[in-house]
Amino acid sequence: LQGALVVVSTQNGEVQALVGGRDAGFAGFNRALDAIRPIGSLVKPAVYLAALSRPAEYTLTTLIEDKAVDMTLPGGQRWQPNNYDRQVHGPVALHEALARSFNLATVNLGMAVGLTPVIATLRALGVERDIDAFPSLLLGALSLSPLEVAQVYQGIAAGGFNSPLRAIRAVLDAQGQPLQRYPLTVTQAADPAAVFLLNRNLVEVTESGTAAALNRLLP
Repeated sequence: LQGALVVVSTQNGEVQALVGGRDAGFAGFNRALDAIRPIGSLVKPAVYLAALSRPAEYTLTTLIEDKAVDMTLPGGQRWQPNNYDRQVHGPVALHEALARSFNLATVNLGMAVGLTPVIATLRALGVERDIDAFPSLLLGALSLSPLEVAQVYQGIAAGGFNSPLRAIRAVLDAQGQPLQRYPLTVTQAADPAAVFLLNRNLVEVTESGTAAALNRLLP
């Protein structure tokens, strides 16, 4: 069994800790940097943020449809995703759909918002890899490393202001004089009002949603 860890400062994007595997001193494959895997439900906040960035259309209490999805993808194959519980829940409030990680509601919301705005949201949050505009993107058919996921969530945690992750502040010479500095840069990645609502919704995930078990570890 293996794992990886990236700990990032919310406000300035400084990497506080990075562990590439169970053996922290191993000089080979670093999973935190190089384990590129589909991110699954970690993409969902970007879908909901794209919706909440259109407040005239979507709020936390807007009803969205958790209904069956049956699509034919560009390659000709049928795509019929399901919820984890294999149930269809009908109209649900947007905040509940994210808190309970409903796949069908997320796909229906993402298709209503549009794949292009969702991709633009991911780009603004720092994703630099190619992103295929397929409906399966809405359920995480996007492969990133743990470090890249940390970049996306840093902008969310910082209230919509993105700072490129960095592990070096400055390079000094033998006398301690700076040869090169790496100043903090901040860009607005999303509407702070929309991010505020999203973050409140993400707290709900840990209070009563799919991450409620965290309450036993981080009360």
